[in-house]
Amino acid sequence: MDRSIPPGLVNGLALQLRNTSQSEEDRNRDLATALEQLLQAYPTDMEKEKTMLVLALLLAKKVASHTPSLLRDVFHTTVNFINQNLRTYVRSLARNGMD
Repeated sequence: MDRSIPPGLVNGLALQLRNTSQSEEDRNRDLATALEQLLQAYPTDMEKEKTMLVLALLLAKKVASHTPSLLRDVFHTTVNFINQNLRTYVRSLARNGMD
């Protein structure tokens, strides 16, 4: 999955996150848009939530590797995105892991 993330998508997201005048909502929307583009390229044999979680983390890693100065911003945006969109899924993973 990591290798299938296009460099252009990483560059574009990095540019958008560099824009300090963007609100948190704008940043979450930019990340969601990038993830939707990536999801279109993946088969549906894996749960959508699982795919989104993995891709969000991989995309954050790639943006931070591409532009290290964005590490804090991309981490914060990714955590907010996960909390807003994937919280129930992450909680179910945690519960299943403790059984």
